[in-house]
Amino acid sequence: MNNVGILGAGGLVLLVIGGWSGLLLYVSLGKPKGWARIKEWTRLRQGHVDALIIGAVFIAADALAIGPATSAVLLASGYYTAISTGALAWWPDLPSRTPWAARIDLICFTAFSAAWTWVAVYAIAGW
Repeated sequence: MNNVGILGAGGLVLLVIGGWSGLLLYVSLGKPKGWARIKEWTRLRQGHVDALIIGAVFIAADALAIGPATSAVLLASGYYTAISTGALAWWPDLPSRTPWAARIDLICFTAFSAAWTWVAVYAIAGW
């Protein structure tokens, strides 16, 4: 990859997802409720913002060279966070009616928080 690590590349792809989801939001302005089978516009908007923010943070964190294991956890849980939030636009009740989906949510959000805690400790304390 051209001067971009795995975390930076993952961040760039999330920015692409954020860009396309933003275009979907723009195109859907003024459309009737239920257009494109979207049930919760706010969830789609939040997924769009999550993809942009997480993508930009991944690009910035790529310079820390935090290692492949932590990068993998951040990529998997970060993608899950952005995409699952956006997916709730179509399936808003999935986590509440499907126990396995709720467990996956908890696991991924916990992994995301723990991995960023490790990155902060690594960067600040130099471990």
